[in-house]
Amino acid sequence: MPGSQTYDTPEEAAQEIERLRAELARLRSAPPAAQPPATTERRGWWRPVVAGVLVVLAALIAPLSVLATWSNGQLQDTDRYLATVGPLAEDPAVQEAIAARIEQVIFSYLDIDTAVDEVVVALEGQGLPDRAAATLGSLSGPLATGIRGFVEDRILALVQSDVFEQAWVEANRTAHTELVAALNGETEGAVVIDRGEVSVNLATLINTVKGQLVEAGLGIAERIPEVDASFAIVQSDDLATVQNLLAVLDDLSTWLPVIGLALIGIAVAIARDRRRMLLVAGLAVAASMLLLGATLNVIRPYYLDALPASSSAAAAGAVYDQVVSFIRLALRGVLVVALTVTVVAWLSSTHGSGATARSALTRGVDGLRRGRSRAGMDTGRLGVALATYRTPVRATVVAVAALLYLAQDHPTGGTALAFVLVAALVLLVLEMLAARPEPAPAVPPAQE
Repeated sequence: MPGSQTYDTPEEAAQEIERLRAELARLRSAPPAAQPPATTERRGWWRPVVAGVLVVLAALIAPLSVLATWSNGQLQDTDRYLATVGPLAEDPAVQEAIAARIEQVIFSYLDIDTAVDEVVVALEGQGLPDRAAATLGSLSGPLATGIRGFVEDRILALVQSDVFEQAWVEANRTAHTELVAALNGETEGAVVIDRGEVSVNLATLINTVKGQLVEAGLGIAERIPEVDASFAIVQSDDLATVQNLLAVLDDLSTWLPVIGLALIGIAVAIARDRRRMLLVAGLAVAASMLLLGATLNVIRPYYLDALPASSSAAAAGAVYDQVVSFIRLALRGVLVVALTVTVVAWLSSTHGSGATARSALTRGVDGLRRGRSRAGMDTGRLGVALATYRTPVRATVVAVAALLYLAQDHPTGGTALAFVLVAALVLLVLEMLAARPEPAPAVPPAQE
């Protein structure tokens, strides 16, 4: 055969065959050489423009999705609503504000000074000695102050007790339906939205205080009639605008996340560089979450400064922080997911710092795999299968983690981080267990 090499003896031919087999085994075991970048390019000037616009729209939709999910949870889930307002019963600032409001109502009907003066006059009319009458007159002021202090202590003890906490939760559970109606613009029920104010009726608590005062021997508390007093939870001149916004967001709560994900998917599909567009989308969504968090922080002082002078700034701040706390938890969850997508896209780079980091990670996994082999841990067919079907296995792990995360009712930043870490750990273990198939044993040459 032209160009073929001949050997003088069978031993030389066998040696050459062994050399070629060794070279073939070395080439098989060597890591694949980096492929040069493809010369073909997804052309079209419109691709980066349209993809960029879609990513911007998705980044704008992401905060609205968080707000819509929060709004829907508050309106449709009573337990979620109670998780928001329930802890307010234990907040000292809220307790003091409610106690002050109850005191204001009770003392408007309970004129302590007049009642004490009537008692002094009645006693003086009993023919007391002049010195006793003078002493009694001088005690009227401290006596009135003592009675007011007694009433205030009873009110504060009530709002700091477990009885108030239970009553607060149950009252809010009952009032949730009225709250939903109020947010839709209705103005009747236990919870009322009127003239830019969301308020809770305190009639039950005032009646409780009245009963406790009568039982303690303060008979003048019987003078307190049935009153319809309220405590303002939220006050704002723009509350009507908030009502309309909540109504719109509640209707879109299901579709906004789907629309945002669809926009990102289309942007990645049409982009010239899909990996880079996925990285940009992750960064854009993460930035929108940070902007939402910053906006919540900026709104707080403006909201407190706009409150009437009669309002308790400390109580209003506690209410604001509690209400937006679940928004912050949700945005942290989206932030963790967006940053995870960004890191994965960065590690998939074919060059640059991402490729360098991926190579270092690969070397680390190879080191763990060699350590496993030296320890005598042979994964056998399982390791070969994991290496052969590496891509489907990775996709399955990521898909299962994503589905479990989406199945959570109200995922938080901690929840998202836990899913990311567990998925990364599972992938690391599977990579360590993966093993290349052993090359077939060399077949000795036939002896002539």
